[in-house]
Amino acid sequence: MLRGLDYLRSAGVEPDERVAEAVGMVAKKQDQNGRWPMENPHSDRVHFDMEGVEVEPSRWNTLRALRVLAWYSTRANA
Repeated sequence: MLRGLDYLRSAGVEPDERVAEAVGMVAKKQDQNGRWPMENPHSDRVHFDMEGVEVEPSRWNTLRALRVLAWYSTRANA
């Protein structure tokens, strides 16, 4: 879901009410330190381990989530 929202953002799609529920779900996953956990890691062999284990804070998910929330907030301010 987060990856799909980030794709819409990068494709220049204007956010509307159709993504509101998904954005709300992303916002709810933010931890008390303002980061998002790693979820659903690939079960295949990983050549470069760039993250920790599942449920630990993820730099990439945090980056994507912050970009998506900023993108969606442009709708709320309009």
